[in-house]
Amino acid sequence: MINKLILATIAILLTISLSMALEPQGTQEPGNGSANTDIKEAASGTGQNQTANDSLFLEDFNRVNDPYKETLFATGQGRRNESINYYANLTVALTAFQEKYKDFRPAVIKADEQFSGDMMNASAIISDVKDGVYTGNLTEAHKKLEEVRPIFQKILNRNGLLPLSVALVDFHDVMELVLDAANNKDASKVEEVYPKADEKLRAVEAISSDPGIISIRANLDEVLSLAKENKTAELPAKAGDLKASYVKVYLATS
Repeated sequence: MINKLILATIAILLTISLSMALEPQGTQEPGNGSANTDIKEAASGTGQNQTANDSLFLEDFNRVNDPYKETLFATGQGRRNESINYYANLTVALTAFQEKYKDFRPAVIKADEQFSGDMMNASAIISDVKDGVYTGNLTEAHKKLEEVRPIFQKILNRNGLLPLSVALVDFHDVMELVLDAANNKDASKVEEVYPKADEKLRAVEAISSDPGIISIRANLDEVLSLAKENKTAELPAKAGDLKASYVKVYLATS
């Protein structure tokens, strides 16, 4: 009898053990679920880090670009003291930027093979105008500094950064033709170059409807209206308004 009880007990225990062995194991392997979560979090973190690095690069670049634009504007206005102060800020920012990005390449510029060469060229130009800014001809220093602008814009353009800034610079080159014609009181020339300036400004307007850009449009169209009405004596003043409205937007764009 006892032997029968023992055998029955063993059979029950074997049945329970077999039942447990055949149960789904998903809930018993937390390691796999944890690993999958870790992978997802790591992937998410990588994407976030890349975006953060891109943003940090742009912030660093603007620490150079902002004092550059201020120096460019001050030298163009013939303001010696302001030019010196802004130039000093520019050189300090440029030195720090070059030190950081001498070898470091975040994802946003990793494939840009022209980056190092462009920065070297820009640095050489900025260094070359030092005497002009401090004691020499500000007009010549301004013209030389203008050569940095397209270099910086090409860096931004190649790497898909600041499309508004790029569009503004594209417009600037044609706007200068309008300004030259207006300052020379050449109404026919204004009408000749206006369509190209209008096209470039439309590209800017497609990106932003900022009040400053609206002001640029109003001044550009007013220059054309004066030219069509042959009010040549008023053209230089309106050209000054157009340039001032552009500079205001350009300096505010970063």
